[in-house]
Amino acid sequence: MTSPSPDLPRVAFLTHSAALSGAELFVARVAAAARRTHPVVVLGETGPLERRLASDGIETVVVPLADAARDRTAGAGLRSVPAAVRTTARTTLALRHVLRDRRIDVVTTHSAKAHVYGAVAARLAGIPVVAHVHDVARGAHLSALNGVVLRAALGVLPSHRVANSVMTRDSLGRAGRTAAVVGCPAALPEVASAPDGPFVLGMFGRLAPWKGQDLAIRAFAAATEAGLPADARLRIVGGALFEADHEYAHGLRRLVAELGLEARVDFTGHVTDVASELSGCHAVVHASRRPEPFGQVIVEAMAAGRAVVAADAGGPADLLDHDRSGFLVDPTDTGALAAAVVRLADEPTRRRLAAAATVAAEPYRPERIVARLEDEYLRPLRP
Repeated sequence: MTSPSPDLPRVAFLTHSAALSGAELFVARVAAAARRTHPVVVLGETGPLERRLASDGIETVVVPLADAARDRTAGAGLRSVPAAVRTTARTTLALRHVLRDRRIDVVTTHSAKAHVYGAVAARLAGIPVVAHVHDVARGAHLSALNGVVLRAALGVLPSHRVANSVMTRDSLGRAGRTAAVVGCPAALPEVASAPDGPFVLGMFGRLAPWKGQDLAIRAFAAATEAGLPADARLRIVGGALFEADHEYAHGLRRLVAELGLEARVDFTGHVTDVASELSGCHAVVHASRRPEPFGQVIVEAMAAGRAVVAADAGGPADLLDHDRSGFLVDPTDTGALAAAVVRLADEPTRRRLAAAATVAAEPYRPERIVARLEDEYLRPLRP
């Protein structure tokens, strides 16, 4: 990254986590591609994201959250809001000092906890807040109380709101009426030729129950019974990020063994070179139980010229035009998902979908999305 001009507006990107998960990777990509702002990333803990930002030359500061507030379990969100409220007052005041000391012009918040404590700190510092919402603000992953707290904070604290999809915007209720909808910048790979050899179906994402790797495995087994070539393979790309997800990961391997698929299903673990993995697949399956707020890997697969079957809800439903640029199905319907997989194994069908998908991915190129985001982040500074 080239050094930004000291005259550019200083925009803080605040997230409580330093894990390499969806919203955190988004922060890294946008900060690295910023051209009209000087990004300053503020984290609530040390971790892999901090190291990646340092390697990219991004100004970064860690303001540690108290352990009681920094819940590391999968899907924690605001599950520990009461504890967080009691234990983060000192952190909030420290953050206020950092924001003033770093001469921040606008604070953008990028996680559920950041939307609360980060926005309060910014307001105390007299700095406008833009809440960039990456996940739905209601649903089974949030308790009723925590959902109310989150939506209330998003309703009263920010000067402006950005949502990553129509579904995310609509989950904000009244606060979402004026929110801008801007997708995520995807590291779009070049279109890669299909690999030689038997059909390979790829599934990308961290291993977690809501991501639905077990649904894909069962559908792959059913697809074999429905006409999928016997030498077809399923490649599951990703690892368990949170401690609570490791048992699920072990369960996936047991499921593969129970279905007699050990010779046809591969587990790669965590990978950093997604483009290389995409080039080794003919098609991609997405089977999240809970609607995906956006679906970044879907865009990456589309850009790489890979046909996709995805869950017909949330962000994927915005990204794909069914039977034109991909297939949309109910992932809990094993038969429907299996039938789509069988269709993807047909080369003419796959080529038709992939050609349209490549065109549909163009608007998500980083330079286009980041330009739109900088417009939204700077909106509170306009007269």
